Amino acid sequence: MYKKFILIILYLFSFSFVFSQSEEDDEVILVNANRITQEIDTNVEQKSVITDEEIRKSGSKTVGDALKNLPGVMVSNASAGNSNESISMQGLGTGYVKIMIDGISIATDISGSTPIFQIPVENIDHIEVIKGADSVLFGSEAMGGVVNIITKQNDEEKKSENKKKVNLSGNFTEEFGFSPSLCDWKNYTAGSFFANGTHISNSLTASLDYTPGKEKSVADALAGSITYYENSKKILSFLRDNIVWKDKWGNLGIYGLYADSLQVSNFTKTGYDKGSDMEYRSIRGESGVNGKYIFSDNFYIDGFSAVKTYFLDTTYNVKAGRFSSAKSSESKSFDWENDIRSHWKLSDIQDFTIGINSTLSSIDGSSFDERKYAFETALFAQDNILVFSDKLTIVPGVRFDFSPSVGGNDAEFMAIPKISAKYNPNEKTAIRASYGMGYKTPSLREKFWVFKHNYAPGTGNFILYGNQNLVSEKSHGFNIGIEQNVWDLFTFCAEGYFNYILDLIDSVVIDATSSPQIREYQNVDKAMTYGAECSICSNWDRLKIKLGYAYTQAKYFDDSDDTWKNLALRVEHRITANLEYRVPVIETNFSINSQWNSRQLLSNGTDYYTPDYFMLGADISKKILDEKLEFYFGVDNLLNNLHFIKGSNGENQKEYYGLNDGTVVRTGVKFKF
Repeated sequence: MYKKFILIILYLFSFSFVFSQSEEDDEVILVNANRITQEIDTNVEQKSVITDEEIRKSGSKTVGDALKNLPGVMVSNASAGNSNESISMQGLGTGYVKIMIDGISIATDISGSTPIFQIPVENIDHIEVIKGADSVLFGSEAMGGVVNIITKQNDEEKKSENKKKVNLSGNFTEEFGFSPSLCDWKNYTAGSFFANGTHISNSLTASLDYTPGKEKSVADALAGSITYYENSKKILSFLRDNIVWKDKWGNLGIYGLYADSLQVSNFTKTGYDKGSDMEYRSIRGESGVNGKYIFSDNFYIDGFSAVKTYFLDTTYNVKAGRFSSAKSSESKSFDWENDIRSHWKLSDIQDFTIGINSTLSSIDGSSFDERKYAFETALFAQDNILVFSDKLTIVPGVRFDFSPSVGGNDAEFMAIPKISAKYNPNEKTAIRASYGMGYKTPSLREKFWVFKHNYAPGTGNFILYGNQNLVSEKSHGFNIGIEQNVWDLFTFCAEGYFNYILDLIDSVVIDATSSPQIREYQNVDKAMTYGAECSICSNWDRLKIKLGYAYTQAKYFDDSDDTWKNLALRVEHRITANLEYRVPVIETNFSINSQWNSRQLLSNGTDYYTPDYFMLGADISKKILDEKLEFYFGVDNLLNNLHFIKGSNGENQKEYYGLNDGTVVRTGVKFKF
């Protein structure tokens, strides 16, 4: 089975080789003479940056799509009846990776998932991804890493034309997709609008992603004809507005965000209730203020205050004639976060940051007996020191967190140290190393939620209880890596990591014989994740190639038999390949993106594995009218769910991940004004 995979990878390599050879043979361009210098990342932390140009050429519509192209980032979205969106780094998944927009964390839902597939890319300048524990600056949700989405505040080109007038600009995208196998269609509309004056600017971004879903009727002996969704119905909308006042003293801004998601899908595949549907409706709302005050060239203060709300309504409709039923649950959350930081450049070799953060959280709903509260405050400091003629940079830091006793929660105090370093022996080499202590406080969901998973047969029917006796997780994370420019032809990056976790919070079966099965959140004494990743990036005038591989292991210590066992839902091997080429004369961009994930263990202590996952897509785009108008055509799932290993129950990729769309062709237009 792996032979097919190897042949496809060799095909991608040969494809890129043919393009580079054709350039030299036709003397259209000399690669060595016209290459773009491969730059070394100047950040102390190993940071991956996805630019707006890379996002556009990859065909990504959302942040989730864009992140899938990174080898060390595992992204999963709603599929096969699962409406959760999750992202994991270094073997640490949902709840361990902090997602931010312009430095402000976005609201997660009750299960801890994040709306990465609901955030459009139209107004994104770039995305920064930092892997590894960064709890000093960003708190308990950053044990696995940080994703910071940087938006475009205005169109600088338009603004510079006439500083005395209000300049209007923006962009618009309209895309139509079609699945030949289902005869099903989908539509995506998005755009951004900018209004820039001498001091004030406004940026507005909106998107609507609509898939009507494909309904299918089947005959049932008891219920007669049953209609169910063979392909999920989705309506995803997003709106964000940001107003900023800028002056010599700094800036002051206010923003608001609204996101609405409705997903309807079939969640059972066998039995009399095959027509059962799950309706998943979530609404997010955010608003806040942020600003920056500049005292001098060497000292400034910035910060924000943000209110975040979340509403979830889940309904399970079992369609089985006289046995039909509907079960629903709802949850509501409210967060208020405040953050203020001062930045002081003490000298040419030292840059100091100190700040304070506080978060008030509350949650309520049908699964809670009453509204629950939690409060957390933190004081943190970090220093950036240059030594040895700027060749070595050392960044020590510490965070002090305090959670007072609120709503029955025990008071907790935690001191979190961190130190990282970057050494540049020459301008083409960067060596990085870091140690960070991480921590994660139990969420209100993990302490108080009673989740009744009573809409599936067999072991899928369970009740998950919260546990008020949970203690905070602690971890020790080690990272080391090297980045090397090779003759200005390509950049090679490699890094390894090790995370040792104490008191890992996990769902544990405490009564497997009862019906429904009883589960509870408990602390696992010891767990660890370790692995490595490497990538090769080349950036020539017309050809760009990115190849990446990530290896991940995650284990927990089982006291019952004194052995280390694999943690579930981790991808052991992951390979990504991206190729972009600009065809001479016709000046048309062509790109190929592919990813392969090895199979995953589905549940701790079992031998049940998912199938592997392989996806290949292609895009062609052409710009006209001084690059203001762009037409593009793309194909997703180009090989129609070709993969190499079935799941333990014989499920293939299409069946397990709910990829009933098969190959999807799409065409669209982007207009910039």
